[in-house]
Amino acid sequence: MTIDPQHTLEHHVYETFDWRWVSVGFVFMVGAQVGAYWLLQPILHDLIFRQERVVAGAAMLGGVALLIYFLGGLLIGRMSVGRTAKEPAVGSVLAIGVIFVLQLFLGQVNIVGLVIGTPFCFGVAYLGGIIGEKWQDRVRRPRPR
Repeated sequence: MTIDPQHTLEHHVYETFDWRWVSVGFVFMVGAQVGAYWLLQPILHDLIFRQERVVAGAAMLGGVALLIYFLGGLLIGRMSVGRTAKEPAVGSVLAIGVIFVLQLFLGQVNIVGLVIGTPFCFGVAYLGGIIGEKWQDRVRRPRPR
């Protein structure tokens, strides 16, 4: 039985797990969420405490978080080597865990937001990863003319 080295190499490249891009995506997701919360703090304070529009403030935070997780998944999916949506999934789970610990540390845990938001953040990161991989495939294999 002979083993085709090209097939083995290609199979290995497409089945690897790229921790480097998981780390980059994780740092992006956590950093962007902390930065967005810090930048949006005056607007959120006005919405929640002055205008008493708690739902609008929660929707703003949720929308920004979903966008950040989608972009993080897109980044990981586009840049990681191979075809696996595992990296965006792992990156998002790690980021959600760190954000939860930060919220605990600051005393700002929203258990309803955590229970409802976690699956959505994970899902959009995974979706971003799938779209990023399709983007990577298109760049890697140019269309025939």
